[in-house]
Amino acid sequence: MDTEALRRKVKDQTKQTQVCNFLPTSLSPFNYKGMNGRMEDLFQRLEHLAEQRNRLGLREGVGRNVSQRTPTTSVVEEGFCPYGRDKDKEKLKTLLLPSDNESSSNFSVVPIVGMGGVGKTTLAQLLYNDEQVKEHFDIHAWVCVSEQYDALRVIKTLSEQITEKSCDISDMNSLEIRLREQVRGKTFLFVLDDLWNESYDEWDRLRTLFTYGAKGSKVIVTTRSRRVASTVHNTIPIHDLEKLSDNDCWLLLTKHAFRNENSISHPDLEEVGKKIARKCNGLPLASKTLGSLLGCNLDYKEWNHILDNNLWDLPHANSVLPSLRLSYHYLPSYLKQCFAYCSIFPKGYELEKENVILLWVAEGLIPQSESKKAMEEVGERYFDELLSRSLFQKPRLDQPSFTMHDLINDLAMFVSREFCFRLDQKHSHEVPKRVRHFSYMRGNIDTSSKFQPLGGVKCLHTFFPVSLTPYDDTRDDELYVSNKVLDDLLPTQKCLRAFSLSRYKNINHLPNSIGNHIHLRYIDLSYTTIKMLPDTVCTLYNLQTLLLLGCSSLVKLPANMRKLIHLRHLDIRGTDINEMPVHMGRLKSL
Repeated sequence: MDTEALRRKVKDQTKQTQVCNFLPTSLSPFNYKGMNGRMEDLFQRLEHLAEQRNRLGLREGVGRNVSQRTPTTSVVEEGFCPYGRDKDKEKLKTLLLPSDNESSSNFSVVPIVGMGGVGKTTLAQLLYNDEQVKEHFDIHAWVCVSEQYDALRVIKTLSEQITEKSCDISDMNSLEIRLREQVRGKTFLFVLDDLWNESYDEWDRLRTLFTYGAKGSKVIVTTRSRRVASTVHNTIPIHDLEKLSDNDCWLLLTKHAFRNENSISHPDLEEVGKKIARKCNGLPLASKTLGSLLGCNLDYKEWNHILDNNLWDLPHANSVLPSLRLSYHYLPSYLKQCFAYCSIFPKGYELEKENVILLWVAEGLIPQSESKKAMEEVGERYFDELLSRSLFQKPRLDQPSFTMHDLINDLAMFVSREFCFRLDQKHSHEVPKRVRHFSYMRGNIDTSSKFQPLGGVKCLHTFFPVSLTPYDDTRDDELYVSNKVLDDLLPTQKCLRAFSLSRYKNINHLPNSIGNHIHLRYIDLSYTTIKMLPDTVCTLYNLQTLLLLGCSSLVKLPANMRKLIHLRHLDIRGTDINEMPVHMGRLKSL
């Protein structure tokens, strides 16, 4: 019904332009016969939304306004207060610095083993950024390896960080030669964070490159698996990172709960707060996340309610800690759905704040503000609030991207499991038929068989490819996707709101049938070889975002772009477009 009204609104504007004094066509009657069937469909959708609301634990009338208190200290001070880690740091720092007992090998591995959320990455960051440590090495590089080991990506990332320039080499042999020559005769400090791969052959291939470095080079490896640590360690003993003491958990919790204020100013909260800290089970991540939650309401009754919550007693489902489930449970409803949606992004993925917000807007997760603020501005406040609650984190202050801790990512997948699905190499490819939001890891060649699990799915709202490797416009990665995605899969998904085929070199057109996807609000065709957009794109009256960044073969836009009256974001940087269609100035939201 909304789309029909928009179509008539656009038609009215067009006729008013052509004939000034005629009555607007919006007075012509609707086709009520066709509307009856659409009303039935609408009721079915409303029933489904009600079911989703119940699954998410959303409540009516809760969280209408964004909290006015959006602290940012947890972002600025990420990793700089290693409570209870002084001894660990000093011990490992000694192993990194030169000594008379250096190994006969040119490099040594410093393995750090511990359970998820215990602070392995934070400890590695402290060591990596220590000035006394840094001055003893010629080159430095950090790579987050994550669960899906990709040797090419690891080597390329190390090489790029050494030169601080992007690398367009995609041949493994050439990359190995490049890294070998970069480390030859130099001392290096590398960090392989979150390593899961237990294959000795894979490690030996990487180890061989490291042997070309100068004596005294070091590689810090963080992992949850002792088997991985046993595979990579050579002369330095494995360092087991233990849990924090209850007192250290309390200190970390108070840092985030009281925003660096002294807890003495809240004596009534100390007793209940220490009891909550004991439930964090010695994990810094749990202490930090719960501290961020408690800081939203410095009230004894609220803290005591959290302490007595039954979620503490539930078994750990899918490795989701009770403390993290509590953090989700106490989110306002408007943040719950935004957070759950982020399960489409894989572990280790670098979130671009602006793009995440555009997807939220496209999916209707950001309401129109009563104060007439732009939806993007409201979305930014939502994002910042999730950041302040430690559900997002900023790995480095000098980078614009954000990440989710692996355990937080597990939480997002757990709460969204019935309506979000992420296709990867590790998990089952059986896609629930009622799934609404679908993402998958891009491959060099994504054949039609990759998308066969979507055969029974008819109501996708999101179709989104992702990559762990950051891209920029200097890269020339050759990525291809089956044409059946456009020809066979796309036509079956009439409910799509957000659709991307960015980075695929063989995407040079969109079918005319794209105009049938009347709910589309977000299209990303960046860095494809698309040459022109069909005129039917101009009938997508709900379209808000059209991303054509780096489409160097694109020379013009459709003539009727002025009809896209809801268009808010149009990115044509890197295209060959010399002039815009007429009357683009009428798009007041652009």
